[in-house]
Amino acid sequence: MTVLLVTLDGVALPDPSSFEELSDHQKALWARYGSGNDPLFVRLVGLQVQEVRRDYCRLALPFRPDLLQAGGAIHGGVLTTLLDTSCVPAVGSGFEKARPYSTISMHVQFLSSSTDADLVAAGWVTRRGKSIVFCEAEVATTGGKTLAKGALAFKI
Repeated sequence: MTVLLVTLDGVALPDPSSFEELSDHQKALWARYGSGNDPLFVRLVGLQVQEVRRDYCRLALPFRPDLLQAGGAIHGGVLTTLLDTSCVPAVGSGFEKARPYSTISMHVQFLSSSTDADLVAAGWVTRRGKSIVFCEAEVATTGGKTLAKGALAFKI
């Protein structure tokens, strides 16, 4: 699959329009991701779904001081969470009904740090196999500074 890049919020990410739009039912389902009454991790962290298409997802995370580590930079675990979680709707969008799947592999490259910026993350599927889905993801500041990249695999 060829992925076209565009600049979104100053960051070169895959062009969402190169991914198929979801059905109205799927759009409604993913729009609620992490916003229910269940105490899910997505809600705890404060992730916001910006866009989901088949095999693609973009999330936002507004800056909060409690996301910092002791040295004053945004914690690496926050960046890793964004990489992983942005791929969850990308993988799940390929199914008409909810089904279990989980991350089985994740390689993270930390490229830079940030001390006080809102973040954006995009995750996209690069290959769907019969039992494994491969993804890539990036996290950047809304000002355009890429902080981390990841390569992930999910067992379906």
